[in-house]
Amino acid sequence: MSISSFDYQSQHQSQLDLTLSARWMLLSAQLNHQQQNLECLLVVDFKDGSRSSYPLPVTFKGRLYEVFYLDKPAERLLVEFRSQGEITFTSPLSIKRIDFLSAWCIMQRRLYHTPKRQKLALGISKLDQLLNTFKVYRLSANTRYYMPSPGYEEWIRLNENFSNSVKQRLVRFFAEKTGSLPSLDIIIDARHNTNLQEINSTLASVSHQLTVVPKVFLLANDKDVNNLQQSLDSNTLVTDISRLGSLLEQGENAWFYLLQPGITLSPWALSWISASIWHNKVKFIYSDHDQLVGGKRVKPCFKPDWSPTFAKSSGYIGPAFAIQSELFLRTLGKDGFQTAYQLMLDATSHIKDEQVYHITAILYHSSVPESSAAPQQELLNAHLKKNGIAAAVSKDGDFLRVQYRLPSPRPLVSILVPTRDALRYLKTSIDSVLEKTSWPSYEIIILDNQSSDPATLAYMKKVEANPKVRVLRYDHPFNFSSINNFGARHARGDIVCLLNNDTEVISPGWLEEMVSRLLQPKVGVVGARLYFSDGRVQHAGDVLGPGGCATHLHGILDADDPGYMHRAILPQDLSAVTAACFVTRRSLFEQLGGLDEKHLPVAFNDVDYCLRVREAGWKVIYTPYAELYHHESVSRGKDDSPEKMARAKREAEYMRKRWGHIIERDPFYNPNLNYSRADFALGKVPRQQWPW
Repeated sequence: MSISSFDYQSQHQSQLDLTLSARWMLLSAQLNHQQQNLECLLVVDFKDGSRSSYPLPVTFKGRLYEVFYLDKPAERLLVEFRSQGEITFTSPLSIKRIDFLSAWCIMQRRLYHTPKRQKLALGISKLDQLLNTFKVYRLSANTRYYMPSPGYEEWIRLNENFSNSVKQRLVRFFAEKTGSLPSLDIIIDARHNTNLQEINSTLASVSHQLTVVPKVFLLANDKDVNNLQQSLDSNTLVTDISRLGSLLEQGENAWFYLLQPGITLSPWALSWISASIWHNKVKFIYSDHDQLVGGKRVKPCFKPDWSPTFAKSSGYIGPAFAIQSELFLRTLGKDGFQTAYQLMLDATSHIKDEQVYHITAILYHSSVPESSAAPQQELLNAHLKKNGIAAAVSKDGDFLRVQYRLPSPRPLVSILVPTRDALRYLKTSIDSVLEKTSWPSYEIIILDNQSSDPATLAYMKKVEANPKVRVLRYDHPFNFSSINNFGARHARGDIVCLLNNDTEVISPGWLEEMVSRLLQPKVGVVGARLYFSDGRVQHAGDVLGPGGCATHLHGILDADDPGYMHRAILPQDLSAVTAACFVTRRSLFEQLGGLDEKHLPVAFNDVDYCLRVREAGWKVIYTPYAELYHHESVSRGKDDSPEKMARAKREAEYMRKRWGHIIERDPFYNPNLNYSRADFALGKVPRQQWPW
């Protein structure tokens, strides 16, 4: 990220008097930029030698218009821009002194236009708006598109404000629900860690829980009993795992929370879990967590909602979770469990995906090495075999790769490639499929949308001589949805692959990887990992919400950047993937009516299709092991004419109307993260509410 600074005082010495002891200032500019990341900072050097800096919000369209207050004499104002490219101005940077009434009006205007739900999340009341105007005005700056995300300490202050009113609501909730709330015991699995200090810190955090007083069981090996006796007190030491069945509470309303030594709970952790069980018909619960290093909270792990694909490869659930006791006893069988990872795999295989619940809040802090929750190859192999899943498991760095066995003979895949001229890209795309694809059974259907370039027409005529290639004419105005639906109606394969004409195959086994995952139970769409021609990652899955509608997860990444929680390089369930390259079942495509020709002729049609797939009870999977280049949107160009901009606006409005509930809360993008952009930075506005 490059940094450019503007020393306003040195350039405008005669225009701005900074020597007054207190005054209101207005900073304004219009930026001209095409940046993925942009941060703006006001740096003030005071006459007493001190320096302060203030983050400045910038709107999506580059407007900088901010009131600030100098409470003592200053010498210099420095405006610093941090971006991935050069910053220029369409209107000059201006800083001027204004009177209090003007400042108050400007601040009230922003607060008036701040959405009500965001005010609620930030804790801005009407009284605060009148009496603490500047404080809540600065707080509302967090709702702007370009605003630096808070550090983790600041995030904790904003999001974990356990005020007296919150505590009173908690006490009232538990008083009203007496008798209907679940029993919640604790099992501390000390078989792999007998560190007394860590065991005692875990026990201490359990004893300080609000409203819930659990029974605690310490699971240990026989040889460690004598060392652990001093940690017992009234807790029960269990060396025979089969005894747990007789010790735990029974019934649908009986639960326990599995912990490892070195995990400490937030004071409200068990209360939050109990409230979540009461609100939801679920059988397995996990939460977000952070790390404890030297007594300091660091490295928050804000997880996606339940993704069995991601869980197998990464063990992202972590070392602590709650399970309904009946499910636990059913899972134990004769052999018990070795690790939290194994218990998570086996327990969740017995229930429906919707019975796994994710609490999007930090409920525990872990000093446990991350490797303790890492996936283990032999355990995943055993799990897949036990469940009759034919697959091979291999190591992929610190993670696991599952390669599913393919049927014989291989199903026919119909690859649909819409195009209008663009010979340079079309030839590269088609030739790469023909030359590099190792899948034996496929057909390419080039969907020619009114090409007129003689060279393109000649190429299509030549390549059509290949028995694997057909060219179909679509002689109508450009409508991406309609073109692909037309192609699907003429497809012969049971599997349809939508492929842009500006893609290029990299990995020969791309179809093996995608189709093998598609053929797993209830998988409806599988998308690929796509790169720009310079090697940066263009697509590692899609997300709804951040940025306003739908966009690519992570933004643009370097090829070797694993992304947040390694999510750019591991397969996972998602809300959507791009149709620049995805495979789907033709029967499902036909059942759902294909892409939406009426409402989404150009953009978002792939996202909408994926969401309808999930709505129908099927999964959408991203895999990083199918790799292609993608020169994004070369064919249709940019939405830069009034007609195209109007069409783009209509499509975005339709998406917000049809899928507003997903845009508000994409299950695979944690609400504690940045919703201005899908960059996995910490959220600037609290979005998680207490559950009582």
